[in-house]
Amino acid sequence: MSGGDELAVGEALERVAGLAEVLCAHPEVGPDVAELLDWVDAFHREGLGRLVEMIRAWRGEIFLEAVAADDVAGLLLAAYDLGEGAGDAAGEAVERALAEVRPLAGSHGGSIEVVGVDDGVVRVRLEGTCDGCPSAAATLTHGVEAALRRHWVSFRRLEVVAASPVDHGKDVLDCPVPAAASVTLPLPARRRPPAPAAPLLQIRGHELG
Repeated sequence: MSGGDELAVGEALERVAGLAEVLCAHPEVGPDVAELLDWVDAFHREGLGRLVEMIRAWRGEIFLEAVAADDVAGLLLAAYDLGEGAGDAAGEAVERALAEVRPLAGSHGGSIEVVGVDDGVVRVRLEGTCDGCPSAAATLTHGVEAALRRHWVSFRRLEVVAASPVDHGKDVLDCPVPAAASVTLPLPARRRPPAPAAPLLQIRGHELG
């Protein structure tokens, strides 16, 4: 591309996608290019997500609505399911993820309900035997978070709303806990099973703290 070349936004994005596809398929540099793109994507997702959260904290919904209407800035936020331009795909992905975990929780009288989905953050409430259960942390980490990372590429973090203190009276419950998934590399779509203290950025078996 020369200094005088100009492309419309859609054409530029098609060009970027085309170049990425060619480079990722290269037998020598393909894996490194895929990892580079993943890290750039992870950095953009977390950075933009924090920016949007700060704007909301200052009651900036009107500003976010204006950003969503912009043909470039709005497209960028929507690509990460951020701001007022995020569509229904985020909620649908979250429901698919929770559908994997709910039968496990329900098998011993518990449930996991979604309270809200905004800017890559999923807020849930534990109910029934799950609330206060000593095994809840493992269920959230290896069950809910892992499923969310598989189903929603824009997932940033999980928050539990109004959780009760650990009730050791529930130690006697035989609560099935999801096993940590094995890590496979170097598939770009895979994500490392989250550790209890999630790193800042996380992709394909790598993490930056």
